[in-house]
Amino acid sequence: MTELGLAYAAMIGLIGVYVYRLVIRLYDLDARLTAVEDTVSVEESE
Repeated sequence: MTELGLAYAAMIGLIGVYVYRLVIRLYDLDARLTAVEDTVSVEESE
């Protein structure tokens, strides 16, 4: 029973790490898209 509990805790930890990294990548992608949109809008206004 202890092994099952440890395996369950490890799976939850791994899923947590995966979700955390996914969220970090999404924030990075959002920042890049915002930078590109700002650059494009500046070029269009000139």
